[in-house]
Amino acid sequence: MRDLTAQRRAEAEVRELNAELEARVEQRTAELTRANQDLEVFSYTISHDLRAPLRALHGFSEALLEEYSDRLDEIGREYAGRIAAASQRMAALIDDLLHLSRVSRADMSLGPVNLSASAISILDELQLQRSDPDRRVRFSIQDDVWATADRALIRSVLQNLIENAWKFTVQRSEAVIEFGATPAEDAMICCYVRDNGAGFDPAYADKLFQPFERLHSATEFPGTGIGLASVQRIIERHGGRTWAEGATDNGATFYFTLTEGRHVSE
Repeated sequence: MRDLTAQRRAEAEVRELNAELEARVEQRTAELTRANQDLEVFSYTISHDLRAPLRALHGFSEALLEEYSDRLDEIGREYAGRIAAASQRMAALIDDLLHLSRVSRADMSLGPVNLSASAISILDELQLQRSDPDRRVRFSIQDDVWATADRALIRSVLQNLIENAWKFTVQRSEAVIEFGATPAEDAMICCYVRDNGAGFDPAYADKLFQPFERLHSATEFPGTGIGLASVQRIIERHGGRTWAEGATDNGATFYFTLTEGRHVSE
């Protein structure tokens, strides 16, 4: 009789604990739903309410330079130019923040992706768009690097990393950009993008993937400091991790892992 009573008491305690856990899960789900709704409202506000005044700032400053340039002295023209440039930088920052928000919430559709083909496509686009036709850039792309990933999101990762390599090698007489895969103990596949560009001080490597953190001045290498944060967010959503190795004026290598993939060009 005692055993039966103890069993019933234990079962009641288990039911009570399960009910409490379910209530906590429901509460947490509701909190996350409200947070996502707040984020959507914030994104909508940024994309609509802030763009209009920025367009006005840029448009009026450009008009001032074009139509009243002869009435402004050198300092006045410089001020108007700074307003136009600042409004453009703010617009770029808004675009990057919205992109970061989207990649954090976007639905994912996983499937096989040829990362090598994506890297080649991105580099081809950069060569077509480059403003300096005499610039020499050597590419090394490992063949047949495949992974299971969301096609659009993983292309965004590669685009950010390869465009960074392109940007930070601009001062090299012969730039080198590499993409490939290397063995990893904690993942099915580890990919990297390597360059021989400006590099970075390894003491500040932990800041690279933080939003708005920049290890180079915007005048030397333009950008908003959002791209690598976006890379990290996407890779984490795929169950992987990101890190970087480099040295000042001696290039950089950015790594990311994925839970499923292969490289067959051995």
